[in-house]
Amino acid sequence: MADAMTSKERFVNAIEMKEVDRMPYGYLWFGAGDAVLERMGANMSDVYYSAKGIARAQILARDMYHHDNVMSPWGCLLVEAEALGTRLNIKGNRYPTIAEHPLGSAREYDKIDPLDIERSERVDTVVRSIGILKKELKDEVFITGSMLSPLMLAAQILETSNLFIEMLTEKESVHALLERLTLSCILYADRMLEEGVDGIFVENGENTADLFSPDIVEEFMLKYTKELYEHIQANGGYVISHNCAEHAFHEMELLLKPDVLNFAFGDVKALGKQYGVECVKIHKKTGCSPRYCFKDPGIHDVCLMGNINPNVFGNGSFADIENEVKSCMDAAPEKGFILSTGCEIPLNTSTEEMETLWKAISSRF
Repeated sequence: MADAMTSKERFVNAIEMKEVDRMPYGYLWFGAGDAVLERMGANMSDVYYSAKGIARAQILARDMYHHDNVMSPWGCLLVEAEALGTRLNIKGNRYPTIAEHPLGSAREYDKIDPLDIERSERVDTVVRSIGILKKELKDEVFITGSMLSPLMLAAQILETSNLFIEMLTEKESVHALLERLTLSCILYADRMLEEGVDGIFVENGENTADLFSPDIVEEFMLKYTKELYEHIQANGGYVISHNCAEHAFHEMELLLKPDVLNFAFGDVKALGKQYGVECVKIHKKTGCSPRYCFKDPGIHDVCLMGNINPNVFGNGSFADIENEVKSCMDAAPEKGFILSTGCEIPLNTSTEEMETLWKAISSRF
């Protein structure tokens, strides 16, 4: 057993497949955020455009929930899209939604100027929040930036159904759009890396059979997302690739060579036995469909982050939460694993459920 570590040391050692003093506990976006905002005496709209508010909320969430990392931006998946012209509906107590897309067709790709990322007040707010987190937490805590992969960002720039149709009918234009969005993503990643993030959490949820065939994903996702990941890694950041889709193409995620794969559910038949073990039998009480727990790190040579089912929160069953923690910790490899939920814990999750989660985790250290 390693000597006691800081949260950052624990997180980094897990990513690098090294020994840890205990299993790291990862936090996604702004899980159970309503209780944090209530303690702050604020609502979502108060802190959404405030660098101090974002940082304060993340630090307070960590004090309340005991995880080993913080994240900015949290929850909202529209930062880059807003910077590139997407108009938003700002909600008082929920994440913003899209009011209007800047493009009606991928043929209008030349309207996207990647340099708008560098001019964006919203991006600047996020970057300044990272600076505050770095100043306040120093090197004690793993600081995570959050962003979209280029294909995910495309669906925030162009109405999704139009994008999907034009991936078949306007391929050249879609590729031209993705080239611009990849540069936009790289510029955004650079801003976060310059401000001091240790790694970047990339939402890549469109890499899934729920939406596309493998050929379509390979054509429109793989090249661009891999370019982004390689850039982040070449500039000193770890990449956490997040895909919580039920039928995610995990083999495609692994081809991206992220440092961490954050996963949720999986279809055993779709994924194949070579990627892990079926864990339906050990996840007994959640009523889940067939799921996948990655078991042997030698198979994939990447740190795994998961796999607590966020759907167990909000149903009033503390036993389900405890069972999820036990099941995931029992299935986890000894090295190269970060315990977390497979996606965000709902905003309205009670403090009692979060306390149950932490007690279930900490009791097994």
